[in-house]
Amino acid sequence: MLNSEPRSAEQKTDTPPVLQEQEPTMESPKSEEPRLEETPAASTEGGKPPKSPKMAEAVSEMKKILLSLNNIGMGKQRMLFIQSLAMMLNAGLPLIDALRTQLLETRSKPMRKILSAIITAVENGTPFWKSMEDQCLFSPYEIALVRIGEESGNLSRNMEYLSEQQEKDRALKQKVKMAMIYPSIVLTLMLIIVMGLGLFVLPNLVQVLLSLNADLPLATRIVIYIARVFEKDGMIFVPLLFIALIFFFLLAKFTRFRVVSQWIVFKIPGVGSLARQATIAHFGVILGGLLRAGVPLVDALASLVDVTHLVVYKRFYADLLEHITIGDSFSKSFDAIPSTRRLLPVSVQQLVVTGEKSGALSEVLLKISEIYDKKTAETAEKLPTILEPALLLFIGGLVGTVAFAIIVPIYSVVGNVGR
Repeated sequence: MLNSEPRSAEQKTDTPPVLQEQEPTMESPKSEEPRLEETPAASTEGGKPPKSPKMAEAVSEMKKILLSLNNIGMGKQRMLFIQSLAMMLNAGLPLIDALRTQLLETRSKPMRKILSAIITAVENGTPFWKSMEDQCLFSPYEIALVRIGEESGNLSRNMEYLSEQQEKDRALKQKVKMAMIYPSIVLTLMLIIVMGLGLFVLPNLVQVLLSLNADLPLATRIVIYIARVFEKDGMIFVPLLFIALIFFFLLAKFTRFRVVSQWIVFKIPGVGSLARQATIAHFGVILGGLLRAGVPLVDALASLVDVTHLVVYKRFYADLLEHITIGDSFSKSFDAIPSTRRLLPVSVQQLVVTGEKSGALSEVLLKISEIYDKKTAETAEKLPTILEPALLLFIGGLVGTVAFAIIVPIYSVVGNVGR
């Protein structure tokens, strides 16, 4: 019995090594954990491959472009939506109720579709500014104001301010359009008269000029060549001319050729100063409004870059944003950008620098917009008077050239007969 006890003790002491040798087999489930982690990767490899970030970004950009094309011509609906929503929010109506009321009042089918998408997104918890951004109808300036208002709890105030600024922009654009009516009518009538002369009058005069058997001056030969072009290919040439004008307009609006077209516009007397003053007024109202609403300066400048369509000013604002981002002041930024003196008057630069130093930059910018709004209105009223002499000279030169080309050969033949 005594000998058996040590043996049993030895057996007891021998058991731990055996258990230790079996530990790996007992812990075999733990060794399978990496395999469990690898199974999702294997399933993704066997299934459809995930889209690359570049592919997803390209698809989203394509969707935005298509939505933007569908929203062409909805500027009036957008303005009415913002004005009505601002009025209902200021009256104390909740946002979702105001949107539903707006949906009931809207007659336009595209706008109803957009409102339905916004309402669905807001009800699902999406921020209002994000649901507006997803529709590709509203500008970055409008979205920035709505976002700041929504996050700070001042949505109704910002919507009211946005409505006021939209009304000012609409009035300014209307003044510019009214100022351009007179030169547009004159140029259109002149084009129609030239087409009529080339199709119906000049072909008959060419026969008379050729029958004179005299040396024709250069102007007469040019007129004869144009008349023959109209006579042979007039029915093709005239439609092609209108198609070329439409094509030129599309190039000037949607391609890099707009740099050239905008440069031409800035060189036209009266029109260039009107465009420059309107752009400075736009600079003040956009940047000042965003700063007053609480948008940081860098974000406000980025929104200004996005909503600016004139290429020269867009590049200038982008350079200004780059300098402000790295910590430069407006004074240092203006000095570092070569095009500042050409695009912004010195008085405007000084006002901006003063507003930055005094901490009243938003008020100064809004004051700049008021000043240049008045200047733009005055220039728009004077524009017909400025352009009228240039148009008269152009039309007179055209008529005089045609008359000279026709009358000079006839006078030369009559003089030879008298001799």
